[in-house]
Amino acid sequence: MHHRCESGGERTPSRLLWFLFAFLVLALSAGVLSAHPMPDSQVSVRIQAHHWRVHLVLPNDRLAMALIATGGVPDPGPGFTAYPALPHPAIAHYVVHNMHLHTPNGADWPLRVVGIAGPAGPRLEWTVDVDATVPLGLDPRTAVLDYDVIIRHVIPDAAIVALDQDWGGGVLPGEPVLLGKLSEDQRSIAIARHDGGSWQALGGMVVLGLWHILEGADHIAFLLTLLLTVGLVAQGQRWAVAPGRRRVLHDVLWRVSAFTAGHTLSLLATSLGLLPQAGRTIEVLIALSVAISAAHALVPLFPRREAWIAGGFGLVHGMAFATAIRDLGLSTGQTVAATLAFNLGIELAQLGIVAIALPTLLLLRPTAAGPWVRHALGAGALVLALVWMAQRITI
Repeated sequence: MHHRCESGGERTPSRLLWFLFAFLVLALSAGVLSAHPMPDSQVSVRIQAHHWRVHLVLPNDRLAMALIATGGVPDPGPGFTAYPALPHPAIAHYVVHNMHLHTPNGADWPLRVVGIAGPAGPRLEWTVDVDATVPLGLDPRTAVLDYDVIIRHVIPDAAIVALDQDWGGGVLPGEPVLLGKLSEDQRSIAIARHDGGSWQALGGMVVLGLWHILEGADHIAFLLTLLLTVGLVAQGQRWAVAPGRRRVLHDVLWRVSAFTAGHTLSLLATSLGLLPQAGRTIEVLIALSVAISAAHALVPLFPRREAWIAGGFGLVHGMAFATAIRDLGLSTGQTVAATLAFNLGIELAQLGIVAIALPTLLLLRPTAAGPWVRHALGAGALVLALVWMAQRITI
């Protein structure tokens, strides 16, 4: 009996530990327990050619409390059940009076709020974009950000600060560098620029161009539909296989080269501001290009003119490509370099797609499955294109 009691006494703590462990796992997975609240406010700095842009992400509840505390909006009084509406002018006034950017010797940079967006979707956050103009005659390597937004008026609060773009330092959007955390006790942070990172930035643009194609289903669909009729000749309303391999080589070189030339020209022109930035119309035209090329793969619509179609619609695709570069706000020289590097990434992605898709299509073409594959891919691309058009017209 004594032996069993000892054994049971050993099992009881063990069971208790397992119970506590299981409860901890369930609680953490459900979000019940948390070591400390994560900072809600975010500050992202983009160093551009003629100004620095500071992008703020501010939680609605804390921004409302800060505006109430500073008299920016009326105090709803005790026991209120909803935060007051936050007018854009009140937010802009509050931000520019509680944030300062200056050189280490104290020269202030003029600030201007250029964009405010309210909460959208499940995340109740405001976004505020502020442009800081570099004073004339100064080319600072370091700037100091004095930041009192929310963290001074709502306690506790904290803000994560990150460098989101610095071409000279090799930092591109999407790969931010963490600079530090701002809080009630630490409301100032130095932002240092780095030299010698342009080559790293160019490499990042090559990767960005590559992923821009791989993540763009409409661009891939257009390129694939161009390949579906490589080496084919029109016989009335039907396609037939052309004898020999010269036709295949001719078609591939002309179509891919025309598409490349088209999107390269418009990409560079749009990036430099010579063409308007892509909007909904361009997105609809891209979907239309896929629909026309897909229909042509099913029934000959413009035989022997595929290269002209590829080049013409390449101009449209290039305008959409340029969105990723125009948003960087680079100088003219940096824009040209970034565009060429970005375009190199696009070409590498295109060559990879051609290298994978074309041999597969050519191997299947002499078989009974060849026409079925072309019709299935063409019909699928056509349906997708029509869906994209409908979505882009109605949104």
